[in-house]
Amino acid sequence: MASSSPSSTTSRLSTLITWLLYFVPVYIFVLDPLARSWAPESLRELGWSAGLDPDAHDLAESDGGYTPSTLHLTDDSFISPDDGVPAHCPGEADGYRVHLLSRTPLILYIENFVSEQEADHLMTMSLDKYTPSIVYDGVTERVDPTKRLSDRALLDRDDTVRCLEERARAFQGWRPHLYIERMWAQRYNASGHYRHHYDWTGSLARGGDRLSTFMVYLGADCEGGGTHFPRLNRPEGEKWCRFLDCDEAVGLTFKPIKGNAIFWENLGPDGMGYYETWHAAYPVTSGTKVGLNIWSWYQPPRPKKRTRV
Repeated sequence: MASSSPSSTTSRLSTLITWLLYFVPVYIFVLDPLARSWAPESLRELGWSAGLDPDAHDLAESDGGYTPSTLHLTDDSFISPDDGVPAHCPGEADGYRVHLLSRTPLILYIENFVSEQEADHLMTMSLDKYTPSIVYDGVTERVDPTKRLSDRALLDRDDTVRCLEERARAFQGWRPHLYIERMWAQRYNASGHYRHHYDWTGSLARGGDRLSTFMVYLGADCEGGGTHFPRLNRPEGEKWCRFLDCDEAVGLTFKPIKGNAIFWENLGPDGMGYYETWHAAYPVTSGTKVGLNIWSWYQPPRPKKRTRV
């Protein structure tokens, strides 16, 4: 069989490069603007396109079990509406400190995000409310201790909870169309764990998704139980060892420290979820860990129906 001559190979390569040179400006100036124009208007206002992750069926075994296609913001079993009720904040955390761990995705470590008095109050409130935690695969809710072994408690919206809702909104700049979900305390006893998962589902174009997460440690009287991010690199410097397990071989692991919190953004400017936010709760080897999830739900307003004249 005759092999291709060097000249024919060079010719094909030249043709391919020529086509690429034509295609790039066509994509930038024609195809991309057309795709953006088809995105939902409310997403375009924030510069977000309506992309769905191709592996969305694998992504989230998330807490709460939400269905974006049917969710309404009037559903106060899921969203904590800003109802104008003034909140009095006894024992409010004063002067929390923020440390930048990553810019993209944005990940911050917050010391003293919740005061000791607030943490103790929330743990006391949750004591008689715990039920087994569930996982949600986009279709069904179920208890599966092989993936998630913990208990959860839906917290009443008293003054302390309302103050934390407002603190979470203010921390993010009171962004439009951003709502705080009802808060759940999460209790991990010995062997309690939650295998790696995302908090986002890739459902933004179908109604809404979790834009950001605060993982707050209310109680850390335990061994083990760190929060592991295998796709993140540990920052340099021994100072981080106060908060991170510096012996972690893969990724980074946050130590449970009462009152402290991790904040991360789940979605990028294009509306796609960050793969770096893949995380897990390592098993508690002894004692009890109590966490608090504060999720910020982004849901664009529904377009008004046009009436025929």
